[in-house]
Amino acid sequence: MLNAHNITVSFQGEELFSGITFKLIPGDRIGLVGKNGAGKSTLLKIIAKDQEYDKGTIALEKDLKIGFLRQDIEFQGGRTVLEESYQAFEEIIETEKKLEGINTQLAERTDYESEYYSGLLHDLDDLQHRYELIGGYNYQGQTEKILKGLGFSNEDFNSLTDTFSGGWRMRIELAKLLLQDNDILLLDEPTNHLDIESIIWFENFLKGFTGAIMMVSHDRMFLDNVTNRTIEISLGQIYDFKKSYTG
Repeated sequence: MLNAHNITVSFQGEELFSGITFKLIPGDRIGLVGKNGAGKSTLLKIIAKDQEYDKGTIALEKDLKIGFLRQDIEFQGGRTVLEESYQAFEEIIETEKKLEGINTQLAERTDYESEYYSGLLHDLDDLQHRYELIGGYNYQGQTEKILKGLGFSNEDFNSLTDTFSGGWRMRIELAKLLLQDNDILLLDEPTNHLDIESIIWFENFLKGFTGAIMMVSHDRMFLDNVTNRTIEISLGQIYDFKKSYTG
């Protein structure tokens, strides 16, 4: 999936990483550990292409999708919890708009025998087929299921995100990430704002995820329950262990 080779990163003349090399393959559940300032979050940002590196290469499989849960998130005001969560389905939402536009035209037109009307019907058929293929008839139920797993109630769904604390907004961002069809999940302190019930649900979700996961977390129990590989960052080098945090 991903092959990082000889990555070197410097800050203010000092090397944070010195020629580190590692691979990610499907099924990897990697816990990134190390002292504060060792570069754990920086490594996630580099993989997510949020940050440049000085030397080395990162090779990715074609069309690989990477989802990154960042510490700093931005929300557009005026959206409900559901509306914000639906932003995970860009193609579905765009297809819905196109379908709505065609249906509006069909309802307004009376030239049923014209080529234009026939063309609209043909476009409608194509879009409906595409809509089904990309999960258009299932995404709303999926969204509600994920949100409930992360602690939201039915009453929360139509509340504006502006009314929620930063911790609950982070849960919405996490829900969006889990709803996307990602091949790699990069998670920076994902349990910081979760309660015990949500953490247990989240652990079970990750265990069923078929791609690769790399995460930073201070929750040792969470790391032990989820990870099968540990990468320790120390003094610019990485040490790769084929086991969970306490193994």
